[in-house]
Amino acid sequence: MTAQAAPRTDWAKPAFLALSCVGFVSSVHGATEAPANDTDGADAEHVVTVTGQRQEQSENIKLTKPVIDTPRSITVLGEQLIKDTGSQNLVDALRTVPGITFGAAEGGNPIGDRPFIRGFDSEGSTYLDGVRDIGAQTREVFAVDQVELVKGSDSVLGGRGSAGGTINIISKLPKAQDFYRADASFGNASYKRATFDVNRQIGGFAAFRIEGLWHDQDVAGRDAIWQKRWGIAPSVTIGLGTPTRLTAAYYHLHTNELPDSGLPYVYVCSATLCNAPAGGFVLSEPVHEITTRGGQQLTVPYSASTA
Repeated sequence: MTAQAAPRTDWAKPAFLALSCVGFVSSVHGATEAPANDTDGADAEHVVTVTGQRQEQSENIKLTKPVIDTPRSITVLGEQLIKDTGSQNLVDALRTVPGITFGAAEGGNPIGDRPFIRGFDSEGSTYLDGVRDIGAQTREVFAVDQVELVKGSDSVLGGRGSAGGTINIISKLPKAQDFYRADASFGNASYKRATFDVNRQIGGFAAFRIEGLWHDQDVAGRDAIWQKRWGIAPSVTIGLGTPTRLTAAYYHLHTNELPDSGLPYVYVCSATLCNAPAGGFVLSEPVHEITTRGGQQLTVPYSASTA
């Protein structure tokens, strides 16, 4: 496909590289033909309109200004984005955010969500509806409305915590409308997942909402690792649309899962110390063929788990 008009120079700004990419896609679908009296289309001007939607306001009541006017780096993962990315838990959702990585159970930590924001362990800087939630757990997203990630020191709003940033999980609570939603997913390795979300308005100032989850999964390519869980989260709010609200909510998640720290890796050893560079370029690889100190040759399949 050939372009029929030169791009406008005021659009080609490096600061808007991501927007330029969106505009390119839109221009492919929205291109128009040049006028009949213009053979080469050089004088034709194509107008491309790019529309989008951003999260205007944080659900954190401590942020009194819109997100765009807040002098810090804030990433908001909305409910639709979590759904579009197929996220099953908090780790899946946060993997879409640059600058955040995850640890396992290093250093004697229990298995659970262990995010590192800009290199700092932020497990103790995780909040649920603005309240610090430091329990070691693997968090589901079936009852999550959105996730707000603040990068950088956030002691003004969050108090003592990590210098890397904070994570605030916003729960799904009743709204002043009626809706019913249900989703089902199926995949390989016996993957099955179903969720529902029902909201019912009661009168003019109250509403009831309930979310449910059923998840059954085996892990492809792995032995003895399976994931089974179910959950339910009802809530009721009185005082919708008024300055004062009363919300009662209950959250229950039941899991039958085995921890999986991944494939076993061989230690990189120097002359006197293991797990350290042995000089030159060293590549650590998953264990497959290994010889023990006693000289015994072993084969560890890649499907083996390290629970």
